[in-house]
Amino acid sequence: MKQAHHGGWVFIFSILLFTPAASDAQAEKPGQGALNSNRAADSIQIFVRQTDKKIAVDGVLDEEAWKDAEPYEDTFFQLQPLDRAPSSEKTRVMVLQNGGMLYFGILCYDSEPEKIFASSMRRDNNYGSGEVIELLLDTFQDNRNCYAFDTNPLGGKGDAIISDQGNHVNKQWECVIDMDGARNDQGWAAEFAVPFKSLKYRQGDRMDWNINITREIKHRREETYLVPIPRAWGHMAKFRGELFGRLRDIRPPKQKFHFAVYPYAIAGRTNLYGTTGERKREFNAGLDFKYDFTTQLALDLTYRTDFAQTEAEEEIVNVTRFNVLRQEKREFFLQNAGLFQFGTGQRTQTDFTLFDSRTIGIHDGQRIPLLGGGKLTGRSGRVSIAALSLQSEAAGLQGGGRLPSTNYSAVRLKRDVSSNSHVGLMVLSQQSAVSDDSRAVGLDGLWNVSKTIRLDASAARSITPGPGGREAAGDVGFILNKEWIDISLRYTHIDSLFNPRMGFVRRPGIRHTDGSVTFTKWINSRFFQNIAFSSGITYITDPGQVLETRDNTFAGSVLSRGGDEYRIQLTRSYEFVPREAAIRDIRIDSGIYHTWTQAVSVMTFRARPLQASISVQWGQLFDGKQQSAGLAGTAKASNHLSVDLAYSYNYLDQKNGSLVSHVLSTRWTYSFTPDLFAKAYLQWNTADERFSANLLFDYAYRPRSHIYLVYNENQDTVLRQPRDRMLMLKMTRLWQI
Repeated sequence: MKQAHHGGWVFIFSILLFTPAASDAQAEKPGQGALNSNRAADSIQIFVRQTDKKIAVDGVLDEEAWKDAEPYEDTFFQLQPLDRAPSSEKTRVMVLQNGGMLYFGILCYDSEPEKIFASSMRRDNNYGSGEVIELLLDTFQDNRNCYAFDTNPLGGKGDAIISDQGNHVNKQWECVIDMDGARNDQGWAAEFAVPFKSLKYRQGDRMDWNINITREIKHRREETYLVPIPRAWGHMAKFRGELFGRLRDIRPPKQKFHFAVYPYAIAGRTNLYGTTGERKREFNAGLDFKYDFTTQLALDLTYRTDFAQTEAEEEIVNVTRFNVLRQEKREFFLQNAGLFQFGTGQRTQTDFTLFDSRTIGIHDGQRIPLLGGGKLTGRSGRVSIAALSLQSEAAGLQGGGRLPSTNYSAVRLKRDVSSNSHVGLMVLSQQSAVSDDSRAVGLDGLWNVSKTIRLDASAARSITPGPGGREAAGDVGFILNKEWIDISLRYTHIDSLFNPRMGFVRRPGIRHTDGSVTFTKWINSRFFQNIAFSSGITYITDPGQVLETRDNTFAGSVLSRGGDEYRIQLTRSYEFVPREAAIRDIRIDSGIYHTWTQAVSVMTFRARPLQASISVQWGQLFDGKQQSAGLAGTAKASNHLSVDLAYSYNYLDQKNGSLVSHVLSTRWTYSFTPDLFAKAYLQWNTADERFSANLLFDYAYRPRSHIYLVYNENQDTVLRQPRDRMLMLKMTRLWQI
């Protein structure tokens, strides 16, 4: 065996030592007339005025009440294409409140109103689909977390909870709020009515919140904000609360006894085919209950939690030797999910996740019924609190055997440090009647050393039955983000026995070092916006410091004036396989492999009636070759109909076997109104010989109250017969007191 060499560390420290710092003369200056971003929070102020007049939320700002507002009409600032330059169009912002509601009226002037583009009415689908206005409200002024609400000229609705300055964006959160947008002769207007009881905030008679507002002018490829944000910090910097302006003179209502009841009823039928031939009729009901202890802390209780309306799993063909993390889609777990995030999250840490909610109620892809449980989320002073406990029912497994009733508990505490850093603790417990228990504990922290430098670290340990030993994991990371250079470094340590059963481990028993540097030059010429070059290294050893994987990556990309992106990448790889392994049913012999791979991708501008991305990769893999291709596209047939198409192709030709797989999926969505849509999601997977169909009808007849009609079917494409079929009708209703 070859011992590990420390070329990865040499590369990383070379970058730090020999990369010159940009001088003021070298850095691109902000656009003429731009405001210094460091002064934004103090100099940009929007005042809230009181009203007792009626406001109809319809996107038409014609009510008498708006005459009482104090308009904010100063310039918005570009993020792209011109760094912090004044927006090409004027935006007028007005804010009013009465005893229980906060109203926002925003008039988006446009000198070319006939070019205003919007193409989606479906909830949480405004971004990338045309013109949009987004409100960001930091109600605690903690500079870390905020609420997001957005709409477009068609009245599309969007809401989300943002955690840790955008490290976690939860779009599945559904707020009780009224919003609308509409075109007019001057451009278009957006109107929001936000109930105070839908938000959490500090108590007080009069207070200020932090605020940012996004306006995208798609026909000019212009992304603008209420506050100036350095372009080098990127789109996600809009969530950095220290850059926000001030929303002043808010007078929230006195806290009252507030709870909500959310019952559901469900009726349906499931047919299982094959040897069992089982047919089940189902009529069931359940209940969710929410009680706000304070304006900052809430308790959620659930009985017989159901996920019938959740979209079918995305078909994935895993052509690696390691585990693949799937995305959570169930609403109960997505709400306030950011509070349960440990470490930096999946955006920067892909090797392990201490807590993965998909381990609750899902076993090897099979859904396990949940009897019920509770969740406590919110804040107390400078501490964020998240705790849950859920009990699953005993259930028979499709492959035989039986899974006992199991309790899943998680506690997450996170304390704010200084203006935008934190330290945290997480404790997990999985316990069943058969004494096959599991525990895990972790500590983490994030330190924003400056506006351009971030450090983070985590340490975790799992405790499982059997002999103890190497059951620890952790990581440390460094990020430098400047106008022309980005540097990212990360070291991850995972012991071979680290096994958090309520979490995810992609590859146990490794020491993983990552380093990358990216140089970006903004041109803003007639044809191109920017050009970027990057280089990176991945260096993975086993616990004995024997090198197993080394990837050297070189890439270049160009962003065109029209918003299309072109990218090319070369990767030189070293792979040591210490013992026989497998990719699906293809045996990989032990040994050392040196390979080259190439990749090319093109992504067109999203705000077009037809948008697509294409990627192709080819080269060597172990003792053979590989080819893969991906195609994804969206066609906006009308303001009501959108069609998504995705196709992936994988070809492996190895000494001990070969694999050809095709995965084709399409999603047709028709939005009758922003509150009523129908969707068909069809998937074909040749590797697993499966065709699946998911049909969903969703009518939100009032906020957070829905009627769902769901049909699911899985077909065996070899036997040409169904594996299972399910038809379900579900109704939910929200009562608030």
